[in-house]
Amino acid sequence: LAACTQALSARTRGSNPHPPTTFWCGDPLCEVGKLAQRVGRMAFTLGRKLVLAVLVLAVLSVSLLFLAVSPPSAVAAAPQFRITVVYYTALHPVKWRDLVAVQLQTLVKCGLAAAADSVEVLFSSLVDDDAGRKQLAEAAQLAKLLLGDVATLRVATHPGNHYEYPGIRRAFDLAAEGELRGESEDEQRRHLVLYHHGKGMFSTKGDQTKGGALLTVTPVVVEGWRGIVQRFANDSAMNKAGYITSPAGFHWYNFWWARASYLRLLEPPQVHDEDRFYYERWLGGLYNPTTGQVQNAGATDALSLCAGNRGRVLNYACPNTKIRWRC
Repeated sequence: LAACTQALSARTRGSNPHPPTTFWCGDPLCEVGKLAQRVGRMAFTLGRKLVLAVLVLAVLSVSLLFLAVSPPSAVAAAPQFRITVVYYTALHPVKWRDLVAVQLQTLVKCGLAAAADSVEVLFSSLVDDDAGRKQLAEAAQLAKLLLGDVATLRVATHPGNHYEYPGIRRAFDLAAEGELRGESEDEQRRHLVLYHHGKGMFSTKGDQTKGGALLTVTPVVVEGWRGIVQRFANDSAMNKAGYITSPAGFHWYNFWWARASYLRLLEPPQVHDEDRFYYERWLGGLYNPTTGQVQNAGATDALSLCAGNRGRVLNYACPNTKIRWRC
């Protein structure tokens, strides 16, 4: 390198103020030094390009791995569904405000109230008198206060107690109204109805809002609504979903989702004041309008949400319950 520097200095002392950039310095060591510099610069440039290529390949590999292991819900958008929420409860003469507030606020907090096409809230009183009607008016105001700014809200009140008839009837009528409007079969299949009610309203075991069934079922069936909609999108044979499915085709606890196309196949709900469990069994009864007979729908088209991702129909013992039926 020293010899190379001396040769360069000698050349710059000549008449040419701009000596050539390539020259023979006359010393083999000088030439080796120049060659080493060129190789070093080439290696540095090549190294930078190699590092950049490795980084690009790493990013692509991670992206492809994510796509390979991600569930369909993270890769493809679900078909457009129309959601209607039906909430019904008969009101306890005294203790009703806290439970109603918690259940309606849950719809807001989980985003379902805003995402739904409409939220239908129905209340009934135990007796049809002035006190009952005053109570219903107060409940309607509470629903409007909690949901009016975030949802397309419809509130209906029904003096007198007929168990869950008003709520179940409204869920059925929603499907029937769609058929009358001329909705296609595909449109009705993409219309999902959530029905849930004031579970624990008349419980005598302390705080209504902390009942075991309510705390177990609500996070799964109501707050988990996005995953449920995706399950309907992914499984065209699925017509209904609830926390735990009876072999007859209804869902215990009576918190459920169903396609409108399925609901219109059921029996038009009847008033059964002597049998309050009729309104739970109703979801599993297919109706033959010709004979007027009702037969069990079965559980093959139902999803038991307590099973998580274990599949649509399994023999599975659900957690937090003694029920050992099909799930």
